[in-house]
Amino acid sequence: MNPPLGPRPSADGWRGVIGDEFTAANAATVAACILRVVRQAQPCDDLLIGFDGREQGEAAANAVAAAAQALGVRRNTVVPHLPTPTATHAVRTGAADAALLITASHNPPNWNGVKAKVAPGAPLTSEAERRVVELLSRPADASPPPGDARATTTWKPAADFTDPHVTAAAALAREPARRLLRVVVDGLHGVAGTPMAKLCTALGWRPIPVGCQPMPDFGGLIPDPSSPASRTRAAQEVLVSGADLGIVLDGDGDRMYVLDDRGESVLPHELFALLLEHRGADEPTGAARRVAITVATGTIVHRVAERLGYEIDEHPIGFKHLSPLLAQGLAAAACGGVGDLGFAEHGLDRDPFAAVAALADVLHRTRAPLSVLVDDVRTRNGALRWFETRVPGSAEPDRLRAIGVRALAEVLGARPQRITEVDGIKCWLGDGQWFLLRPSSTEGGIRLYGELADTPHVAAQLDKLTGMVRADIGVDSHRK
Repeated sequence: MNPPLGPRPSADGWRGVIGDEFTAANAATVAACILRVVRQAQPCDDLLIGFDGREQGEAAANAVAAAAQALGVRRNTVVPHLPTPTATHAVRTGAADAALLITASHNPPNWNGVKAKVAPGAPLTSEAERRVVELLSRPADASPPPGDARATTTWKPAADFTDPHVTAAAALAREPARRLLRVVVDGLHGVAGTPMAKLCTALGWRPIPVGCQPMPDFGGLIPDPSSPASRTRAAQEVLVSGADLGIVLDGDGDRMYVLDDRGESVLPHELFALLLEHRGADEPTGAARRVAITVATGTIVHRVAERLGYEIDEHPIGFKHLSPLLAQGLAAAACGGVGDLGFAEHGLDRDPFAAVAALADVLHRTRAPLSVLVDDVRTRNGALRWFETRVPGSAEPDRLRAIGVRALAEVLGARPQRITEVDGIKCWLGDGQWFLLRPSSTEGGIRLYGELADTPHVAAQLDKLTGMVRADIGVDSHRK
């Protein structure tokens, strides 16, 4: 089954290069297939359509509204510069039956895409996505009927939705601010910087906004906080301003990195571990004693969860694999490895606004600097050196396994204690170390993730590992 040329499935939604795989017409086709699948399971009379600052966002939103109207959706609301977690909150609270977002999230500026959020406030399930892909593979069924959405479309400003979302997130913080924390907020010129700055104000903090004006090219940055280069500006501002912490958001605002008062990055799994430790006193009665994580999540989460008596399960990358477990009461909390986390009591999807409110509780309760809290978690749970990169090329699973095993043997002199294939090839070493090779679902190439012991030689080891994998995958790709 081969889908027609158009946005390709990713960990969250469909994405493609603007003017190539992504066009307004292709976005409308994807949206029509999503709506056909969603409306088989639930009503969809009120549709929220948002877009970020990328090129062709407005044209795609108009095309999606026309497709929705032609399929019988009664009310379409189009909102420029709508953060994805805000759209999820609108669906969760009944302000919309479903939401379609024109965004490519953290991908480079020349990409755009389509995401969906459905009741009760979650991404499409894997099964629903499979059915959408099936429809897209049949061009005669995929194309939306012609229509004109002008009669059924209302345009609203983002603040109509972000303000209620900010208010709800601020209400999650139970501990009042004991002092005026200064917080750098870098939206990376995406759409979530200004709403996050408003949340900081609502929490009793003083925001220091940078990069909060949406721009089509994201100011020359890649709107991905997991890229160290994208965190440099915020780190410098933390040091220059003497701020207590920094918050860096991705292009559509559903992924986040936090910086401590030294301007140093708190990795997403470290933040999750910190919040999980402090969650105990406020844990809802009868909550599931299980944590769901993706295969790219750090070892520190395993160690904290096990010490607190949580069972832990690994799942493929993408919060769509974790959200159903929160919805079904099968997990109390969920964490990915790219700045996405959630707790069941806060919702069913990743939401940096709720995470910041939870962090506020920790900071207000302990009255300790974030650097002290994070160093304490690292010391008690054993810090490892995290890495992530991407190399060009492709390889089948068996070949990928052989490449990973050979690289580990030659660089570290180690053989995996076990290998799992939940998503890609994950080689488990001793003392919590691991190495994951996974085909990228969006941009192509092979993603490398892992954690190694933080020794004086680890940087050189990581360079050698990456170089060997790059060379071997290049050979394998050439053979094809």
